[in-house]
Amino acid sequence: MYKEINTQVSIKSPKEYVIKTFEDLLNALRENPHWAEELRNLILSRRLLELPERFDEFVEKRFTPLERKVDKIEQDVEELKQDVEVLKQDVEELKQDVEVLKQDVEELKRDVGVLKIDVGNLKGDNLERKVREKAPAYFGKRFKKIKLIDSYRLAEALDEAEERGIITPEERALALRVDVLLRGRWVEKDKDVMLVVEVSVVAEKRDAERAFSRAEVIAKVYGIEAIPVVVGTKISKKLESKYPHILFIRIENE
Repeated sequence: MYKEINTQVSIKSPKEYVIKTFEDLLNALRENPHWAEELRNLILSRRLLELPERFDEFVEKRFTPLERKVDKIEQDVEELKQDVEVLKQDVEELKQDVEVLKQDVEELKRDVGVLKIDVGNLKGDNLERKVREKAPAYFGKRFKKIKLIDSYRLAEALDEAEERGIITPEERALALRVDVLLRGRWVEKDKDVMLVVEVSVVAEKRDAERAFSRAEVIAKVYGIEAIPVVVGTKISKKLESKYPHILFIRIENE
């Protein structure tokens, strides 16, 4: 049935060993390291035997350079994070500068707006002065014997008309703000008239309405027909057609 196998082994060496147990084998190998090496060569494959050497080669040629690269990447990342932080600060400063610039632009726009108004007023004042000084030249084709009624004479006439109840205080205040007031002889109808003139570089609807309203008051005060007049360098055809009862006179820039 079962055949008994004798496990006793004698190994010839300067010292004889009797191997009965696995522990006896280990003791013999410990005392004879070259036996362990030969046994290892018999048991392990060549690839397994070369594994430590291959591992050392891997560490030296592959892992160590990779580790350096990883360290370099980590260093670069850290530097990048610092650069991003600096960039954030720069962007924040830029945003503040842009905000200041916006405020400066807004102030500049306001200043330009005020400047435009001032220039417009200056042009208007200059045009009004020219109308007063050269009224006979501008109105001479239709009216003769043109005379300028200055603001003091006008105020005196308005005061007297108010005292007599011919006009109201509101009408007096309205007529006092007329730009230019002239008296002349209307050639076409051969009669004296008052010319109630509103002067504007760019004539608008409000200029026509002011001229008409003030002409009504002036007619009451002086007892003769008052013609509303709008003088400007730019007068649209649409404005003229909308107010046919108003005299529009264009003056070229000189």
